[in-house]
Amino acid sequence: MAEAAMAPDLFTEQELTCSICLDLFTDPVSTPCGHNFCQACIGGYWASTTTCTCPLCKYAFEERPQLSINKVFAVITENYKISRYGNATASSVPANSTNPFVKASNEDVIWCDVCTGIKQPAVSSCLTCTAAYCAEHVRPHHNTPFYAKHPLMDPQQALRGRTCSLHRRLLEVFCRTCQRCICAICVLEDHRTHQTVSVQTERLSKQVRALSTIKDKQMILAELKTKMDGVKVGVFVSQPMLQGAGGGGLPQDSIQSRPATESAL
Repeated sequence: MAEAAMAPDLFTEQELTCSICLDLFTDPVSTPCGHNFCQACIGGYWASTTTCTCPLCKYAFEERPQLSINKVFAVITENYKISRYGNATASSVPANSTNPFVKASNEDVIWCDVCTGIKQPAVSSCLTCTAAYCAEHVRPHHNTPFYAKHPLMDPQQALRGRTCSLHRRLLEVFCRTCQRCICAICVLEDHRTHQTVSVQTERLSKQVRALSTIKDKQMILAELKTKMDGVKVGVFVSQPMLQGAGGGGLPQDSIQSRPATESAL
């Protein structure tokens, strides 16, 4: 196996490609049914499904299985990347890079989410697409009208406050058991047995509940207004009679008609 890890030609790129992200494996894990996926990919896939199944063979697990990174397979994939695309690290980033996040030597580089094989450093992040783009793949956001309203930010700023402090990945999953946002890798670890959904699903669910609550309150207010209007009408009708009762027990119009009656007699 050690020889296999050092000989990437023994594997094809298809065999080293995750069937979820369609890119070469990153931190590959093996499911009990024998299939391999990126750790974050399978975590994100299971986070938004009601049943835990293998994306390939659809084998159903009673609960999310405990998965560990297949270190040998990770080495094989990394050697393949180097032999096929060359070694691209933060140190290979040009000194004149326009991305301020890359310039900071004490921080990690944010890589493009679209690049396959060897990834290029990201220069912009789209808050609508929730993805980071290199200079090449961000062009559609500048040139295509469809993306005109998509806000772009510096990758570092876009991820600030939105990443997991433990795994440094985007908080794209909501744990309903703990009532907080987590990352896709957290789904496979501390939150493995918890109820999780995507943050988009949770946001939509809360928006629906909020709208329902608002409608209920509006109906209650409308009912109260109707009752108040009824009370006001009752007070308006009974007010003349109350005034007459205070002046001797006869209504005011009866008192005004007495002189005319006496003169007629």
